[in-house]
Amino acid sequence: MLLWYVWIRLVDGAWHRLDEISKQLRLPSNAIEWAAKFLCDKGMAERGFEENEIRLHRGNARFEDAVKALSLSTKSSK
Repeated sequence: MLLWYVWIRLVDGAWHRLDEISKQLRLPSNAIEWAAKFLCDKGMAERGFEENEIRLHRGNARFEDAVKALSLSTKSSK
């Protein structure tokens, strides 16, 4: 669910500050940072020039891909 909440904030393609997403969702900043790092590591989002900025990667990134990547990463860690 966390990934979905962050993903929904990013679908407009604009740059977003992680602390603002944290405030909007009323979730701890470390949870938002984890979701942002995961999406960036999987090539679905990109970091801005400032450390705390993120936006959805331009292209065909889909939320289903994020879920599949999460599923694969949890299976490989077992």
